[in-house]
Amino acid sequence: MTKRLPFLLLLILLLPCWGIALKPGGDLGVYYQASTWLQRGWVAKLYSDNAEIGNFFYGPFGLALLKPLAFLSFSGANLFWLGLQTLSYCGFWFFLFKIFPELLSPIKKGLFLLVWVISIKPIHASFQSHNVQLIFAAILAASEWGSRSGSVFQRWLSGIAVALVASIKIYPLFIALYYFLKRPKEVKMGLLMGGLISLLIPLGVFGISTGLSLPKLFTANLLHYHQVYDLAKDTVSLSLPSLLATYLPKTWVDHGAISLGIGLISLVFFVDTFFQRNMALSTNERHSWAFLWAMMGLLNSTTRPDYFIYFVPAFASLPLLVEKEKMKKVYYVGLTVSVFLIAFITEWVLGSRELTHHLESLRIPVLGILLLCLMQFVALRNKLKI
Repeated sequence: MTKRLPFLLLLILLLPCWGIALKPGGDLGVYYQASTWLQRGWVAKLYSDNAEIGNFFYGPFGLALLKPLAFLSFSGANLFWLGLQTLSYCGFWFFLFKIFPELLSPIKKGLFLLVWVISIKPIHASFQSHNVQLIFAAILAASEWGSRSGSVFQRWLSGIAVALVASIKIYPLFIALYYFLKRPKEVKMGLLMGGLISLLIPLGVFGISTGLSLPKLFTANLLHYHQVYDLAKDTVSLSLPSLLATYLPKTWVDHGAISLGIGLISLVFFVDTFFQRNMALSTNERHSWAFLWAMMGLLNSTTRPDYFIYFVPAFASLPLLVEKEKMKKVYYVGLTVSVFLIAFITEWVLGSRELTHHLESLRIPVLGILLLCLMQFVALRNKLKI
């Protein structure tokens, strides 16, 4: 029974997700309307005048993928999306188990329970909102496994996949840059090929003239994002930028303090990554990857509860990093606090939607994310010194 417990818990988590995802809506409604517009030839309008369908901030390659969706009925599209989400759910856990096989160890069942608890909120949110985060997480987890594979083909494919995901939503560029600094040359070549594919596919789908105009239109639309979703006012925006926007003086924010702060942190992260690229042992790469995902979630201005899937690997990594540390009890206390702030600030725990939104508006979960990233950074640096 002990060996089957993780799979039983994963099934228990999946069943209510199916129940809530059977009701069409959320972002799928936006995707479906976008597909309808694309079939009508309203490609440029999708970037310039999209408020009536719920706003749309996806790259040109994403448009090419979405165009066929409206060939299905809306209920058919919902069933298709549910199948895609379910496949992604299985894929995410499959590759997470590959990267952290300790999760299936009977003597470390507490580690799986920790990771499973943390995963409930983002996975439930992904199914509920019909969003792409779980799909992206599965692809990026598979890419991480493939990027360190002995197969040249898998390394190429990993790079291509990361670049294509980053061409749909901007934030995975964080991973793409990391891979360009740290991964083998085949992964780097795959990144370049994926970038080229993401530019060529829209040309074939929408025509040369329209396809060439889309990157510029997408960039202009993307710069409009925080006029639609104000960082300081968007309750469920839970990231370092939203924390800064909430508490820094408005004049600082207006003069670019957030961009400067996030830019400096990102620069330090990648400079450190560059100088550490030949020092990190291959056995520590999975821990560096977990830290990468957590930092991406922290720094990404659009992070919401469904993006919390990117913190799950850090909770698999951190207990393994510190299990032989003298100060591990301190880390365990920190983990407890982090779990509470990240996973339990929810309506189904607090019993109040208003209280949940109030705590989120105060960016309380971001404090848990900051604590997690700090602990992961210190533990990883200590590991690399050994």
